[in-house]
Amino acid sequence: MKSNIRNFIKESAQRSRKSLGEYPFGSGYAFVKDPLPDNVNIESVLDTISRLIPARLMFAVDTILIGDFEELKSKNINAMLKDGAIYVSNDQDDEEDMVDDIIHEIAHSVEEENAYFLYAQDQNLVIEFTNKRKTFQRLLTDIGVDVSGYDFGEIEYDLEFDQFLFREVGYEALESLVNGLFPNAYSPTSIREYFASGFEEYFLGDRNYLKKVSPVLYRKIKEILKDD
Repeated sequence: MKSNIRNFIKESAQRSRKSLGEYPFGSGYAFVKDPLPDNVNIESVLDTISRLIPARLMFAVDTILIGDFEELKSKNINAMLKDGAIYVSNDQDDEEDMVDDIIHEIAHSVEEENAYFLYAQDQNLVIEFTNKRKTFQRLLTDIGVDVSGYDFGEIEYDLEFDQFLFREVGYEALESLVNGLFPNAYSPTSIREYFASGFEEYFLGDRNYLKKVSPVLYRKIKEILKDD
């Protein structure tokens, strides 16, 4: 029995060490600096993303860094885009969770590269988002949530507004309220998260749903992709 336990520990350590290192990805690489859970195969994660996302959309991402990063923990987030690199926590539930995290940050890089087309060439996406925020404000008021002190016309990210949504309103209530209005419960947070959530829905979720609830966002993503 003790021998079996020792073998299990040894094999787990070997699997963890094996996952460390550098992996080709897109035009750059992914680097695992800290061990991933045994149920997460980094090569499978990267292969899934490469099959889902066209390579031309990932050229702005130089590197994916995976590990135990203090900045991620201090912000209570799983991933972030910073200076052309995606930082991802090695604390993942499973491969699907990690794919979601990385594709969300790829979405932010795509948004940065196409900011003029998305927001300045015309105001249609901004109008779609702000109209939804106004409807969202009315829905919150209707269920008795005090929305005073929050500017629902603001399109940029605001930490206090984010915390208000997820601490005072709650994730379960948000999921119900945004159904049929936003791509997901996080997308009302800001216009950047609106785009990133729509991007995720386009590649990981239901494109028909996205087209129905966010037609301008859907069309913008298709035009970026040059998708007929």
